[in-house]
Amino acid sequence: MSLWGRIAGSAFLALLFIISCREDDVSTLGFKGSANKFKASYIEIPLPSSVMTYDSVRTFTDPNQMLEHRLLVGRYVDNAFGEVSAEAYTQFGPLVPTVTIPETAEVSAAYLILSFDFYHYGGNEIGNNTFTVHELLDSIPPTDPNELPATIQRVANYQPYYFNSTVPYDPTPIGTASFQVDPEVFDETLDDMKNNPSALDHKTIDTLAIQLNDDFATRLCNFAREQSNDYKNQRRFRRIFKGLAIRPSASDSKIVGFNQDIDSTKFTKSRLIINYDEIDPNNGEKTRKVLEYSIYEISSSTVVFNFSRITAQRGGTALASLTTPRAESELDGNRYCQSGNPVTTKVYFDKFLEFADTIPNVIFNSVEFSIDVDDAETFPPPSTLRLRYVDKNNHFINFYSNRESDNAFPVYPASMTYDEEGWYIIGQRLNSATVGTLFDINYDPENRQYRGDLTDYFQTLHDLEDDELKYTDYILYAKTPHAGISVNRTIFKPENAKLKVYYTVPVLNNNQQ
Repeated sequence: MSLWGRIAGSAFLALLFIISCREDDVSTLGFKGSANKFKASYIEIPLPSSVMTYDSVRTFTDPNQMLEHRLLVGRYVDNAFGEVSAEAYTQFGPLVPTVTIPETAEVSAAYLILSFDFYHYGGNEIGNNTFTVHELLDSIPPTDPNELPATIQRVANYQPYYFNSTVPYDPTPIGTASFQVDPEVFDETLDDMKNNPSALDHKTIDTLAIQLNDDFATRLCNFAREQSNDYKNQRRFRRIFKGLAIRPSASDSKIVGFNQDIDSTKFTKSRLIINYDEIDPNNGEKTRKVLEYSIYEISSSTVVFNFSRITAQRGGTALASLTTPRAESELDGNRYCQSGNPVTTKVYFDKFLEFADTIPNVIFNSVEFSIDVDDAETFPPPSTLRLRYVDKNNHFINFYSNRESDNAFPVYPASMTYDEEGWYIIGQRLNSATVGTLFDINYDPENRQYRGDLTDYFQTLHDLEDDELKYTDYILYAKTPHAGISVNRTIFKPENAKLKVYYTVPVLNNNQQ
């Protein structure tokens, strides 16, 4: 049924509900009306749940996918989730491979310039973050799709760099810088970028410029001067200059986000630059020149690989026992969700079936999934969650790898689809091509509550005759900000995850029995 059809039907059933709530209803002519033919009712169904971790949050940034792009760097301490840290790994490559640099040119300085996207997490106080830059000792190579697990081989442009991936780096830094992070200023700037860009001045918007040491700058400038094929070809370039790691310090109190897209904000550009001076042999005057290197994309066909590594030290917290991915636990009785280094709550819909299967000819007018959260002041929850399907072994099912064998769309035509990475999710949609916000479980900050409409899904779940197709197990994961580019988290009581069900059943009167 279409969304407008369900709205109209719900309005009609609401009228029936009002009528059915009256006993011995009297007609406008003074005669008693006939017995009610329908009964509308309401019930709340608490959902069983458990807590677990999983290991497939991908932090690799792919320009070809319709996802936000962000590198995370920083550290903060959370009494409930422990110490969370993030460091970024990135390649770089020359934006203009063919250059002419005379032997007499003198290197002035080199900088890694990082453009904030104004994401921050870790409290509302002003704090200083310190960033160190290290050279990678190994490259970040692309992976042949045939080398990937079968479950993801057909996912377009998939590269297996996750929150727990790492690349070795030289422990001696080649640059360091500090920056004062003011959450209020970050929030105001982000709001202006989205809603009032004319209020911003590209000359004053904040960026982080980390000066790199002379040895690195000279080696890179000499490499450019040689103009070898190793310099001009990005695949060969990254064998020589393998990339950079950007790491936080132990004293940081925030995790912040950088957008590596060179045109990300239209005010600032994340890039690596080398300033050098060309000297006129006739008069000795210097002309400043610049070499620019991208940390995002060289061209439409040449992508620069990067990802974030997100670690968590959970000792001393209720989450300390979560050491094995996909192993379920009751923990301390609370339920937890965190993106980045992922902790998730798994919910089961079996109780809905136990209730619904006792009622013949039931029609579900509205089924709303809701969660009341407990801790949202210091650490904002994800603004939207999604319900991702897992099998009985807590493995995700991917549409691209599974399309020929177990395609669930004919079974749940209006309420199941796949997300941007191909994983099955449930929600509400208007047509077969739509994912969008209809599949989001949205957070209401005023009421501290998540809510999502799942009416069509639960009507289908109830009506199915084949028990093997009754998918009832789902995990909560962050959709906004996406789990791979954020560390947002939330906590709630088990009883606060529930289904709010409005349903209608026919009622037989004595004359019909």
